[in-house]
Amino acid sequence: MQNTDNFKRGTVELIVLSVLTQKDMYGYELVKTISEKSEKNFELPLGTLYPVLYRFVENGLISDRDEVVNKRLRKYYHLEDKGREYYGKLLEEYQKVSMGVNLILKAVNEND
Repeated sequence: MQNTDNFKRGTVELIVLSVLTQKDMYGYELVKTISEKSEKNFELPLGTLYPVLYRFVENGLISDRDEVVNKRLRKYYHLEDKGREYYGKLLEEYQKVSMGVNLILKAVNEND
């Protein structure tokens, strides 16, 4: 189902960009933050996260940098201005869809 896949992809993109508005983060930190902020209702596997991050870097929405922390190399991701613009558009789109769905559900429940 392509629509379902697009919806999921858009949701993941929105969530990742949202979290990156707070500060630069590395992959595992992103996954952990998303889990915590969603009260564990949204678990994002690393295997789903990294293709999104790579696509964002490729499209100039985010940048990455390597940093050594405790003798380990970590790749931090930074939200660029282009990414902030894209995030704003995604958020607006999500809010419209969410409001529409809520209105439909309310109307259907009132008719029961």
